[in-house]
Amino acid sequence: MNKGKSETSARSNANGKSNEDVVELRRRCEQLSRWAFTDFERAKKLLDELAGMVTRQTPFDVRLAYATHAAFLHNQWHHYDKALEYTKQAISILESLANAPALVEMWADQAAIHLNRRDWRAAEKSLDRARRYLSDAISPILLAHLSCREGFLHLHLGNHRQALDCLMEAEKDMLALDEETAGLKDYYIQTLIFSGLGDLYERLGEKAKSLEAYRCVLPIVERHGLRPRLSWHYLNAGRAAMAQQDVTQAQASFEKAMEVVSEGESEAKTHALGNLGILALWADNTARALALFDKAAAEYENPSKPADFTNLSKIESWRAGLFSQLNDPVKARFHLERSWETGQNGHDLYHLSQVAQNLAALHEERKNFEQAYEWQRQTSELVAKHYHQLRDREREEIEARHQLERNRQEAQMARLRVASLQLKALRAQMNPHFMFNALNAIQGLITSGRNNEAESYLAKFAKMMRHTLEYSDLEVVSLEQEIEFLERYLDINRKLRFRDKLHYQIISPSGPDMTDLLVPTMILQPFVENAIEHGIRPRQEGNLRIEFMLSEDGQVLRCIIEDDGVGYNKGKQKLTEGAAFQSHRSRGMEITRERLSLLHQLQKHEGGDFIRISDLGDLTQKERSGTHVEVLLPIMEQEG
Repeated sequence: MNKGKSETSARSNANGKSNEDVVELRRRCEQLSRWAFTDFERAKKLLDELAGMVTRQTPFDVRLAYATHAAFLHNQWHHYDKALEYTKQAISILESLANAPALVEMWADQAAIHLNRRDWRAAEKSLDRARRYLSDAISPILLAHLSCREGFLHLHLGNHRQALDCLMEAEKDMLALDEETAGLKDYYIQTLIFSGLGDLYERLGEKAKSLEAYRCVLPIVERHGLRPRLSWHYLNAGRAAMAQQDVTQAQASFEKAMEVVSEGESEAKTHALGNLGILALWADNTARALALFDKAAAEYENPSKPADFTNLSKIESWRAGLFSQLNDPVKARFHLERSWETGQNGHDLYHLSQVAQNLAALHEERKNFEQAYEWQRQTSELVAKHYHQLRDREREEIEARHQLERNRQEAQMARLRVASLQLKALRAQMNPHFMFNALNAIQGLITSGRNNEAESYLAKFAKMMRHTLEYSDLEVVSLEQEIEFLERYLDINRKLRFRDKLHYQIISPSGPDMTDLLVPTMILQPFVENAIEHGIRPRQEGNLRIEFMLSEDGQVLRCIIEDDGVGYNKGKQKLTEGAAFQSHRSRGMEITRERLSLLHQLQKHEGGDFIRISDLGDLTQKERSGTHVEVLLPIMEQEG
């Protein structure tokens, strides 16, 4: 007996669970990873079972798998607060593991939850956090996950061009999908990409493209048995087919939606029944249409939210249309009035205006001109309200877009954003001399047969320009990202402009995790560019040192940029560039100073000179030449 107890103890892990228990937990998590995408009923049952088995003592990989799938499922079930709780748990585990790819995916998943909650600012914050973990090693499929979420954010905000760019980029990245290594979630994201494109093309009035995109979804969901949004995928395909007058395809899609709809999806079921009823009306099968409308209405025995009342009102309107088609104005009027009464508790003013218009027409036909006039007046009022509602919604969308670009705090932050936007415009005109010379040097490598070098530096130049554009949309980045950008910029200058006669050194602050500090984006690039253009370029060679040091209170990052060029005093005297370029540079430095000052004020730092530029000759009694620049960067707070 004692020997048996000893063996049992040996099979227990440090957390008090036997190895067999842990193996079983991992097996169940593996099942959950499949059922989350293929069988909601089984997934819910297993999730409930695991809730009582997963504790703080459970191995981290099991806790991570459980939290990840729980977040996904609760998002599908519209339990958004719970979904966010689980994403936070998963992110906490992944941060302790420093798993950058998984963090990109999890922050993108959190953005999806915020999108469903229509919290655009929170969604953008989550996407920003995801971007911070991007690197050249991130797989195209993971980039597709992120681009898909970004595409849906732009779609919701009415940024059609940006939405199209993101979704097309995601579709292109998905070409790298390998069936041997792809997971069900990858295929799920693929369906979202095509659904987003279908929605976008529908909004743009491109019906054929919309139908084609929606049709691309169906083979994927059928091949892999994907459950999330399955009924809606068929509904979308059916609606697109109806728009194209493809009755056969529409009928098949709506009937398929009815087959796959599950408990708790009454809205999807109602839409399917209603659309089948409309198809029956098109075919003059009024009896079938009426039966289908009755079934659709039965799904809303106890309406509770505005969407329920709007859907019921639409069903009554369809019934009224049916009786109008049967030349029964009494029943048509009865159902129109019921549609009107029910729709008062809904939220669709445009639909109500159509109901009022139909009632006005019906009374006019029956020579009830006074009532016809009243309903026409109601129609006009509703159309005006609908217009104002659309205008308010557009205003909200514009405001939401601005919220994604700035921190809405006080007038001080508004000024900071204005300065930042001005700086973006100036950055977009990155020194044309640098760009021309870099591209000209690449062309020289090609003509001299050094194709490998040309290809390498063209890729580096493209990445640097891409970073420039990406960073122009960010207020803060990690110090690691800022250093990476500066290294690319300096490496291109070293090789392509100075033929290896530019030497540089970047010294990161000492201490663990110092490169994770958040700093204002691209504050330093203009100073580095100045050092190269005015200090080193006149000599055609030189040395540049960039050193970072954290202040004792951890609130400020001191950056020293030092070159051994002609010196600050002499550089000021040499106006080698045209007046327009000098004006551009002067304005850029002015905005940089203002931006730094406002950022320090935001962090409640005492005022002062946050940029100090000195001639090394003055500092060293003429022993050394060059320029010494000191920039004090505020450490920015971690977002959300």
